[in-house]
Amino acid sequence: MHGVLVPVLLASIVQAHVNELMVNHDDVQDTVDQVFNKMLDNIFDRVLKTSPLHDADLDSATLAKTHPDVSRALLSPALSRLPIAQSSIFPAAHSQLSAGGFVGGQIEPVRAFQSAHSVASCSKASMGRRMVSCSAKPKVSVGLVGFGLVGKELIDQIESGPPNGLDISVLGVARSSSMSLGDGAPKKAAAGDGEPTDLVKLGEFMSQQPGAKVIVDCTADDGPSEYYDKWLAAGINVVTPNKKMGSGPLSRYKATFDAGAKGGSTFYYEATVGAGLPIITTLQDLIRTGDKVLKIEGIFSGTLSYLFNEGAGKAFSDVVQDAADKGFTEPDPRDDLSGTDVQRKTVILARECGLDIEMDDVPVESLVPGPLQSWQPTDAEKAEGLSKVFIAKMKEYDGDMAKRMEEAAAAGEVLRYVGSIDVANKKATVGLGRFPTTHPFAATQYADNIVSFATERYTPRPLVVQGPGAGAAVTAGGVFADVLRAGVGTPA
Repeated sequence: MHGVLVPVLLASIVQAHVNELMVNHDDVQDTVDQVFNKMLDNIFDRVLKTSPLHDADLDSATLAKTHPDVSRALLSPALSRLPIAQSSIFPAAHSQLSAGGFVGGQIEPVRAFQSAHSVASCSKASMGRRMVSCSAKPKVSVGLVGFGLVGKELIDQIESGPPNGLDISVLGVARSSSMSLGDGAPKKAAAGDGEPTDLVKLGEFMSQQPGAKVIVDCTADDGPSEYYDKWLAAGINVVTPNKKMGSGPLSRYKATFDAGAKGGSTFYYEATVGAGLPIITTLQDLIRTGDKVLKIEGIFSGTLSYLFNEGAGKAFSDVVQDAADKGFTEPDPRDDLSGTDVQRKTVILARECGLDIEMDDVPVESLVPGPLQSWQPTDAEKAEGLSKVFIAKMKEYDGDMAKRMEEAAAAGEVLRYVGSIDVANKKATVGLGRFPTTHPFAATQYADNIVSFATERYTPRPLVVQGPGAGAAVTAGGVFADVLRAGVGTPA
């Protein structure tokens, strides 16, 4: 029993002394070795006074009755288990101890010291005349697929060095046709240097890197999703804002999580819904803590949110043009107006609630006028500008939307484009709905995303999450938060 308790007691005392010495001894003039030896003296005094050991086995070292003169050497096995990397924090003292057979070699920090909440990171703590760096930040090695707006913003946020307690290095960047591996990968990628992109090779390279391993997919393509299971099975965490995996074939979706379980790794996808808003994690927390989710509704598209927040009293085509001018729409506005993006996010949340549904199981109301859904632009129209030509063609259908807005207003309601999940009945839908002006959805502004969770706990008023749900900065921030979770091993 004491063989377990005493090392734990020693570990706790050492941790307390490390914190105390690092923070409160700026004026101490002792050398690091002297400070460390004083700390050990105090440890032994306190252990021998508080631990009434009698013929107890201490990791193979048998102690007779407690006595103040007991040899430190008897505690060698226990001290070899202390949760501090002595050779990195107190190098000189560690050398002396090793020479005397007291501690043999580098001690591996325990996992608790690797958490974001207990990282020993003192930077340059002043101890007398000697400046000591006691940084023991856990390493996180990152590989990035996709070097567009979000990918570049993510690298900028990582390299800005926020105080997150982790040592994060971006060691691989894969673009559509070339990739750079090793130190300085982001700069090489920006310069166009590297080798042909090979996502298999990227995975093999990342699997050999130190610390927690993470590959971030910042593309909007389905291609990289085919590699998630291989990366996860190899022990590499995967982080993405890409919705293709979460809303793609159900069999592939489940295989991805199975691969993570096999490889001891995790798939993180918070930014797939609401960018940086805490939507996925909020839902997961509700479920993990035993709440029962009854219904989820949300405005999941910043573009469609803008159209109906700003569209009152205006021609619908004019509002679409305004959104296009602000860069809110895709080059072909039908990609936004079709509702497919909202459908994908709805599927992701439904699956999180345990619903085994496919995209085809979710009916979608398209905002593209029927005759224009199959419209194919000519080469001349493409040259003129696809968005411009399409919006011009929409004008003849403005009356339809104007009528729906007027009817809603007359009833004291507003129109909002919403994804809805009825968990109890295992159904999900996407379309334009009418909501009273007192409803949270009626209070959205500009391009807000908003989600309401109706649960057994959150009733009669639902839990609501609201805020900007699009843009490179907030999306990269959501991705970065998942990288940090992967770095400290937080479950998705």
